[in-house]
Amino acid sequence: MRVRLVGITLLAVTLVAVLAASPFQQQKSALVTVVAEAGGPVSGLTAKDFVVREDKATREVVAADASTEPLFIALLVDTTQPPMGILPPTQDLRRALASFVTIIKGASPDAQIAIMDFAGASVTAVDFTPSAAALDKYIQRVFPNRTTDAVLIEAMVDAGKKLSDKPTPRRAIVSVDFNSRNTSAEKTMRQAAENIRKAGATVWSVSIRGTGGSTSAREEVLNVVTRSSGGMRFTGVEATGLEPMLKSVANSLLSQYTVTFTRPGSGDVKSTEMQTSKGGKVLLTPWMR
Repeated sequence: MRVRLVGITLLAVTLVAVLAASPFQQQKSALVTVVAEAGGPVSGLTAKDFVVREDKATREVVAADASTEPLFIALLVDTTQPPMGILPPTQDLRRALASFVTIIKGASPDAQIAIMDFAGASVTAVDFTPSAAALDKYIQRVFPNRTTDAVLIEAMVDAGKKLSDKPTPRRAIVSVDFNSRNTSAEKTMRQAAENIRKAGATVWSVSIRGTGGSTSAREEVLNVVTRSSGGMRFTGVEATGLEPMLKSVANSLLSQYTVTFTRPGSGDVKSTEMQTSKGGKVLLTPWMR
């Protein structure tokens, strides 16, 4: 009996030592976006292609799967008239929007896109639909001809509301603006950030700046919401740059993965960062479980 008790005691001591040396590991899964170029999505990645660091500690990646859940995208389009003497970028805008929709729908037929244009007010021109034909009908008629201020921030408030009840975490706001004058109130800017946070959407901003200055308050909002949501900002000088930038956004949204990694079971995590094993940029969406 004494030998048996000694054996049990030694086993208990061994288990305590093992647990102390190897803290309990939990698994976390995050929806991430691999930033892509205009040429096409980043496909075929596996667990070995991702590097995860939390508070500078490298974590073990145990799985990485391309996300197949439907995409929900609110596409916000600036339709204000440019200053006198400048031709509206109608053809560049139509071509860029058409390319964006074609890329998304070609790779993800069940993706749903809503188009909201904004000038003096935010208007839902096409509600969420999987129909490429319905989207193309709007795109072929869009014309920046409204002589008023642009209300991009109000459009983001509305887009956040519209995305909040969608059934998958793949939610995105993609905005296109031409540096039009913005007069949104500060409280509206705060509301936009809050609605986007509640919706769990990533924000992708595509801006044509020309040679003039920009509205600093709007710039601050765009910088904050893109960075904090796991989206990205793109800026150009000429409207001819719209198409490659929107192609890059579309291909990035098609390069989303669910990455699963291990984490010690104790202690708070202050920061999580990811990249590909080749140094590619990886953005974390708000979704992690």
